[in-house]
Amino acid sequence: MGEIMETLLSVKNLVVQFQLREGTVRALNGVSFDIGKHQTLGIVGESGCGKTVAARAILRILPPRAEIVSGTIQFSPRNHLSSPEPLDLARLPQNSSVLRHIRGAEISMIFQEPMSSLSPVHTVGAQIAEAVCLHQGLSRKEARKHSIEMLRKVGMPRPEESVDAYPHQLSGGLRQRAMIAMALSCRPQLLIADEPTTALDVTIQSQILDLLGSLQDELGMSVLFITHDLGVIAEIADEVVVMYLGKTVEQASTTELFGNPKHPYTQGLLAAAPRLGRGNVQRLASIPGSVPHPFEKILGCPFHPRCPYAIRDVCDVGAPPELRDQGRGHRVACHLFGAEPKVNESVVSGGNET
Repeated sequence: MGEIMETLLSVKNLVVQFQLREGTVRALNGVSFDIGKHQTLGIVGESGCGKTVAARAILRILPPRAEIVSGTIQFSPRNHLSSPEPLDLARLPQNSSVLRHIRGAEISMIFQEPMSSLSPVHTVGAQIAEAVCLHQGLSRKEARKHSIEMLRKVGMPRPEESVDAYPHQLSGGLRQRAMIAMALSCRPQLLIADEPTTALDVTIQSQILDLLGSLQDELGMSVLFITHDLGVIAEIADEVVVMYLGKTVEQASTTELFGNPKHPYTQGLLAAAPRLGRGNVQRLASIPGSVPHPFEKILGCPFHPRCPYAIRDVCDVGAPPELRDQGRGHRVACHLFGAEPKVNESVVSGGNET
């Protein structure tokens, strides 16, 4: 029997919508996932599926026109703050002292593009020191020393000099290291990494991934890793969540998901990934169609217009299918794997060719 993992963060049926002049857009439409302590959870999906919105909703740093309509974000702080029970971050006031403490001290985030996320008019050392002074109460001198140590920990060359550098004076890889140092300066329980290697070349990408892995082991933190790259997910994640149009359509362990993908969308993503040994003659597989317009209303399963296994009058009517447990911690939101009628899994399995 495997050891039961203690849950650090639990997102249940989270709905986030944007109020625009053109109408209401639901960026998240019932997202659910759990992150265990010391676990790495990967979130994958096409652009526009709601990955970044989910990450920002956890920290309550959504844009002004966005609001959490329903759902819960249960988080267990290190010292439990005012209550021994998990906190529902979705219900906390936007500028509450509890939420301000959690941001940075308990949950930190590495943003997708460090050049636009770091302040251009402050040195990287000053930005790291600000978080340390706020959450740990260190003096400026102590905070500067701590900033240098954090830059050294993330592999920044000549940290005593780099601490006084401005973001534009650093390369893309070094800016990313500076942002990682800032995110980890208060030793958070959960690190949210929003496509932290997208703009980097493969060599620097590998270094950043190795760095995150070693720091996770050293600090004992959990990681929520958002990316388009299935190869990265296969390398670093313990569990994988597949999102489509603001919904969780599949969640399983990395081994289970890559070895036995069940949802047609997951199968399409895996089939579209290039593989060594296929040569340059065979064309890559692709998912037909495109992600629907945000204002388009789709009945039934949101993926059914692009699904090769869609069942008329089942997949295109009613409410979207709910996540159902398929055993071994594998959950799928698909009518092909409903309780009744049971569809032969051999019809829809094997989408990931080896």
